[in-house]
Amino acid sequence: MLELLFSRLIGDDDDRGRMRTKYQIIHESHTDVLATCHHAATTTPQSQSQCCPLLTRGRLMTALGISLITTILLLLQCVPVMFRPDLCCREMSPLNRASVVKSSKAPQPDADDADADADAADVDDDFLFVDGEYNERLEGGDRVRYKYTKRRLPQCIIIGVRKGGTRALLEFLDLHPDVQAQKQEMHFFDNDDNYARGIEWYRRKMPWSYGGQVTIEKTPAYFVEDIVPQRIHHMNASIKLLLILRDPIDRVVSDYMQIHTTKLAKGRHHESFDQLVIDPDTGQIDKNYKPIRRSIYHRHMERWLQYFDLSQFHLVSGENLVRDPVAELSKVETFLGLGHHLSRDNFYFNSTKGFYCMKLQWRQKCLSNSKGREHPKISDKTMQMLRDFFRPLNDKLYDMVGINFGWKR
Repeated sequence: MLELLFSRLIGDDDDRGRMRTKYQIIHESHTDVLATCHHAATTTPQSQSQCCPLLTRGRLMTALGISLITTILLLLQCVPVMFRPDLCCREMSPLNRASVVKSSKAPQPDADDADADADAADVDDDFLFVDGEYNERLEGGDRVRYKYTKRRLPQCIIIGVRKGGTRALLEFLDLHPDVQAQKQEMHFFDNDDNYARGIEWYRRKMPWSYGGQVTIEKTPAYFVEDIVPQRIHHMNASIKLLLILRDPIDRVVSDYMQIHTTKLAKGRHHESFDQLVIDPDTGQIDKNYKPIRRSIYHRHMERWLQYFDLSQFHLVSGENLVRDPVAELSKVETFLGLGHHLSRDNFYFNSTKGFYCMKLQWRQKCLSNSKGREHPKISDKTMQMLRDFFRPLNDKLYDMVGINFGWKR
């Protein structure tokens, strides 16, 4: 078969002799060749093909050489695929789209797509680090778009609470193959300037997702801002809302430490914890101190329940997420209607940091060093005052949501 093929491509012995002669003529007298071919063109097609065959040995070797070089270049580009099959750019079946898109989460819009936008997401203070150093390429982002994906408004929003574990919750959920998370805090509903940009601007900030995936955004400031529930309700009255809460006293201390660390890094003075939480005029807990106000959970929850039914909320225990993330995430999967894909194989306990980190296919990943800051020393008197202050407020929350979180009394 091969001999027949090459005989048809190159010709028989006589044809090859003519081609060899033609090759010599090209070097000896280019003009004679052109004249011969011109003469052949005026005669029968058969004479033309015999005189000036389209496929000479030289042309064949050139074509084979180009094909070989092209193949080598393609193989060199696909070397990473040999070790990272998830990066292969072949057409994906519906069964493996979700797993592939989770392994290379950096959608880049097509040039001719109406959804294309070049805005890059900023990295917030609580973003993820790999081996102690943030790596934008490893983390991904919004640079790769897969076929059949589009940007969708979030079906679920993590609304808070600040310093309650929202970043850990988002990153843990993002391990799920049917979740696409916007890593940047959008501040769309609590920032008038952003809100004025319109809902289409907000949608274009969401990650690319398949139809069966859940898009999630998180901005902890949403929980405490008065206008946010109304605005979210206007966008989607049936949206699902995740709220992660922790002991309000621990949350106040953590909130203070973030502000304290930031101010010291800028060379600014910052008062002690006891000085800020105690009102110097009354000697009581200062209700106007922002970290205190943010921890009065029932007051904020009352406002949200004016717009959404309690069934649209899932309250996550921040303490349980730290102790046993898999058990707490399983409840979230059920709430979102997701399959139970997150297991203990996705996590490992980092004894140095003192909390669970994520095990990915090619690396391990922990929250940044801003997590788990050492808390300041608090006087026993101030601590008791905080417990007395929050005890009745916590009871109001328990009655409101039907959950007793068992926080310190």
